[in-house]
Amino acid sequence: MKLNPFHRSRTALLATAALATLALPVLAGEKTTAAKTVIEPPPESHVHFLLQAEFASAYITPRGMIVTNSGLTIQPLFLMFVDLYKGDGFINSVKAIGGVWNDFNSDGVSENAPFGSDPKTNWVETDPIAGLSIGFAKNFTLDVTYTAFVMHILDIGTSHHLETKLSYNDSELLGAFSLKPYILYWQELEAKATAAQVPFAVFGPAGQSGSHPNPGSSFYFEVGIAPSYTFKNAGNLTVSAPSRVLMANERFYGEWYGDSEFFGLFETGLKASLPLTGMPKGYGNWNVYAGFKYQYYNDRNLVGMNQFNAPGEPTRDSWAFYGGLSVFF
Repeated sequence: MKLNPFHRSRTALLATAALATLALPVLAGEKTTAAKTVIEPPPESHVHFLLQAEFASAYITPRGMIVTNSGLTIQPLFLMFVDLYKGDGFINSVKAIGGVWNDFNSDGVSENAPFGSDPKTNWVETDPIAGLSIGFAKNFTLDVTYTAFVMHILDIGTSHHLETKLSYNDSELLGAFSLKPYILYWQELEAKATAAQVPFAVFGPAGQSGSHPNPGSSFYFEVGIAPSYTFKNAGNLTVSAPSRVLMANERFYGEWYGDSEFFGLFETGLKASLPLTGMPKGYGNWNVYAGFKYQYYNDRNLVGMNQFNAPGEPTRDSWAFYGGLSVFF
């Protein structure tokens, strides 16, 4: 039977409607899947890692001990961060932290005393790290960290310590001119983290009154600031000027050379850090940095004992230049 034009148009419309009806579930499924992808992103990782490699002109500890001041110092660091809690209450975050830090020297250091004797090793020190970081009251952070200094040089034994640090992020108050102040308490748990006992062992009891014949485990306080500024138009280059003052107990550096000073040392410096934005996604956040540190030694016992770590005349101050690369996942 031959269809007239009206019947042919009606048949075409019916066929088109049928195809559209069949296609709706498929299109709806695609739309639902796409919407679901946007609404339900993959869960955020609760485990993060920091890898860092630093190169320096000297290894000078935060406590002012000059360990090596010749050759190239290489200091790799590995840290793992585990988010234990995140919230909006008084306590807003809890993180567990673990890792290890090492120090290597290109010239090598004597494995046994005295300094300069053979055999020598390039592996100077290994420090295991374990701690807890608690964020509270929005802008405060409390860090409690255990460290051990496992020395591979000069017959120096292993020492154990606990650091408690309270930091305040004042960015909301001061903006780009924030100071990020902190206060720190550092306790020796077992053995000495300085060479305070060395002059007593080498030269015998000290002559001046009030000196401790055997400086035992001790402690110090530290206050500091870490102001920084980020130049948005220069690839987010961040320049910081960390500075701090260390106030040690009289047993921390000992008193072989004289009475201890309230202010043990002062440190300041300058650091520039630049993110590498060209790295492919999924390979972490990369940064390069460089800077210098200057330490002034106010305690005469620290001044004197440094000659045992860096043989030569006692020194009142020291400089160290450094640079490195860090990756955070």
